[in-house]
Amino acid sequence: MQLIDLQNRVRIALTTTIVDEWSLLSSATGTTRPSERAVAFHLGWRLRSLVEQRWDVDCEYNRSGMFLEESVRLVDSDGRRIPDLIVHRRGRLGPENNLLLLELATDRVRSADPEEAFADDAARAGALQARFGYRYSAVLDLGIGNGTAGVPDLFPRWQWATLDGGLEDAEDVYGANVLHEITVRATHAARARER
Repeated sequence: MQLIDLQNRVRIALTTTIVDEWSLLSSATGTTRPSERAVAFHLGWRLRSLVEQRWDVDCEYNRSGMFLEESVRLVDSDGRRIPDLIVHRRGRLGPENNLLLLELATDRVRSADPEEAFADDAARAGALQARFGYRYSAVLDLGIGNGTAGVPDLFPRWQWATLDGGLEDAEDVYGANVLHEITVRATHAARARER
């Protein structure tokens, strides 16, 4: 699968997740930000139907059970290991069996130095990508802010890397007009479900 094809599939899965799971992303549920694990589950659920059946889609899968040295270990403050989402063939090794390693964040772009946080995540994801031979890795930050009236600010950005070519430039997942249309659709869908 080519990078552009995989990016489009992840974008479709993300769009569907935003629209179908708006209540998870909005502060109307009583929290300002969902956990990465919750979002990764829903994103993976939708991505599953967009990739060939030969691929397995897993959240936080540790196939080897081995200890990872500090240089390739991605751990958050709760001690949770990432990648948050992987597309692979369970029990098989090598790039032909490891398609995507995805690190997900909900609000790192709002940190004190968002570019540094993004670069750190991309570097660690790249180390895991190289160690286990994933063809592609991506850092996806939803950029969820507090917003107003139960509607969060949402500014998804991602940075991809290929095993052979290295890091691509970080970029917005959607243009401003497209993102606005998605959030309007999501808001209307959430209201319809409440009726």
